[in-house]
Amino acid sequence: MAVGNILKCIGKEEESIPDRILEDLGLSYKEINNDASKIATLSKTLKAYKNSPYCELPFCHTVEAEAFGSTVEFDHKLGNRIERYAIDDINLIEDMGNLDLSKGRIAEVLKAVDILKKDGKNVVLDITGPVTLGTTIIESNLFFRTTRKDIDKANRLLKLIENSTVYYILEAIKNGVDVISYADPAGTIDIVGPRFFKDITGKTIYNILKRVDGKLGDSVIHLCIKTSRSLESAGLLEVEKIKVEGKNYFEMIKNAKKERKDINFIGHWCMNSRMKKKEIICCKLIT
Repeated sequence: MAVGNILKCIGKEEESIPDRILEDLGLSYKEINNDASKIATLSKTLKAYKNSPYCELPFCHTVEAEAFGSTVEFDHKLGNRIERYAIDDINLIEDMGNLDLSKGRIAEVLKAVDILKKDGKNVVLDITGPVTLGTTIIESNLFFRTTRKDIDKANRLLKLIENSTVYYILEAIKNGVDVISYADPAGTIDIVGPRFFKDITGKTIYNILKRVDGKLGDSVIHLCIKTSRSLESAGLLEVEKIKVEGKNYFEMIKNAKKERKDINFIGHWCMNSRMKKKEIICCKLIT
């Protein structure tokens, strides 16, 4: 697949959370983000508001960065964003450790998955890819400069991201998550170029997927259309079209997993798209 064929995102733009939803809950957005039961409550409320077949969490892509030490500004209208990066000196990468999933907001998100599953809900957990995560741990210019000027330190950070993402995925599976929605919007091949993708983004994502392959149980990893097409373009995965029935895309994914236990990765589409499909695209890593 040529790089020019990597599609733009086909899903809807990230939506603001209506003021009236927070007013009805009687809670501040920051308070909600830091308590598992409140995360679960807001997720169920948004599910009903959007008429969605599943509960989705977290409500932003800053959870992993915060767990690494970045400071987050909470904003339900514009979206949570990084207020201060975890490190501002590449030499500090040496002092960083793997994520601690037992404390902070990331622990509350995992607890919320468990709460929602025990409540009988379908759950989709969004997890952030390596370049997007890397550029929320350190400033983006510093991140990319490090990959050019000090590849050993860059590789140290990427290995931390790889190890921590694998750990996060496996813990989410233990808590019963149905689908892990995995995306790296800042690291797709059309943005960073074929060489960078092959050496940095694609390599890290491939390693993550390889390490969890066969360990997902009844869960599935759904790759963002731009991420899966980037991996295919780089020769890291192959795809298979599978006909499957379902009232919506989520139900099709669940039905496909029931029929084919060997399905671990699905891609070339968007979890947020409401367009009707007659097939899903199963993705397999090329070894």
